Formats: sequence, structure tokens, C-alpha cells
Amino acid sequence: MALLLRRWRYLLLLVALFALLVVQPIASSLGVMQSLFDGLLVLVMAALAQDRVWRVVACLACVLAAALLLGGRWVAPSAEFASQASGHAIGAIFFVAVAVKIVQSIFASREVSVDSIFGAICGFLLLGVAFALTYAMIYEADPASFRTGEFSREQMQQPQFCRNVFVYYSFVTLTTVGYGDLAPISLPARTLSWVEAVTGQLYLAVLIAGLISALFAGASARDHRGG
Repeated sequence: MALLLRRWRYLLLLVALFALLVVQPIASSLGVMQSLFDGLLVLVMAALAQDRVWRVVACLACVLAAALLLGGRWVAPSAEFASQASGHAIGAIFFVAVAVKIVQSIFASREVSVDSIFGAICGFLLLGVAFALTYAMIYEADPASFRTGEFSREQMQQPQFCRNVFVYYSFVTLTTVGYGDLAPISLPARTLSWVEAVTGQLYLAVLIAGLISALFAGASARDHRGG
């Protein structure tokens, strides 16, 4: 099992991320499903961390963010915004930190492997989630920051529903698909949107494309040495 984690740690993280991002919104009506998937992501990230200090920091950050986000359901309305905003801020910082850690680990390795490509994809998805949490924080501070189309104000006031909507918006922006059903209105929302779009294109064009090129170049060099 330890060998599997070392060899395919990013593939396992990618599977957990897809479970969180794809399956969880479908099952969002069941609160226990949300807790299970969040717990799964925490456990996988902690298990994949290569050093003990990072595992402790990862677990503490996830627990604190989860406590703030879930605790907002039971606190007074006046404190709910602060609780939710703090949870989103900590979550966004955590996901960016994990993405940076993954990229650093990839560049520190001696050779590019298929699992390195999976790691780069994980970093891409984690950035999308970090932007989504930041959008949710902006919306909670000023609901007029976004035009939410067919979604009512009452729907967007539900924390999990709001996060799911902005996860969708974030990845549509990150991949520059831009359906137009949700749109940024305020200056902070528009600025963050174009920054995410540029970041996504640079990430795909420079990092992932470069890793794929290095992977094939390394395989070709090994074939020549073997021949």
C-alpha cells in the first residue's frame, strides 16, 4: 500500500478531487454525503503529504475551515458571514498552498512520470476550487457582485448551493468557456475573473504542455539508450 501511495499518489488525489467536485454536487441534498466527501479529501491530502509537518498543517487547516463553514449554520446571523467568509478564505489559501506544494514536488523530482501529469492536473483543479471559494466570499460580502441568472437570492443564501454554483463558474472561467449564464458585475469580481482566465491558460500552455513534452522526450531518450 505504501508503494502504491508513493508511485501513484497524485492519481489517488485526482480520484478524490473528482469525487468531491463531480459526485458531491449530485448528492448535495444529503448532508452526510457532504461530510463524507470532505473527510475523504482531508484524509487523502494528509496521506499524500510527504513530510510530517505538512500533514499536520494540512489537517489543521482543513479542520479549521470545515469548523468555520459548518459552524455558520448554528451561529447567530450577525456572526454567520464572518464564519463563512473565514472558512472560505482559509480553504482558498489551503488549496493554493497544496497546488504550489504539488508543483514544487513535480519540479523537484528527477524525471517526469505519468503520475507527474496527474499531479499537474490536480494542481489545476485545486486552483479552480480556490478561486471558487474566493468568488463565494465576494458574493457573500456583496450579492450584487455577480449576476446569478436563474438562481434566486434565497438559493444563493444556502452555503453549499452557493459554493457549488461558484465551483461551476470558476471552472467555466478557468477554461475560458464562458457560457454567460453567470457574470461578474463588481470590479473585484471582474478582476478576479480575468486573473483566473489568464492563470488557467498559462497553466495549461506552460506547465501541463511542458510536462507532457518532457514525458515523451524522456521516454524517447530511454528507448535510444535501450536500443
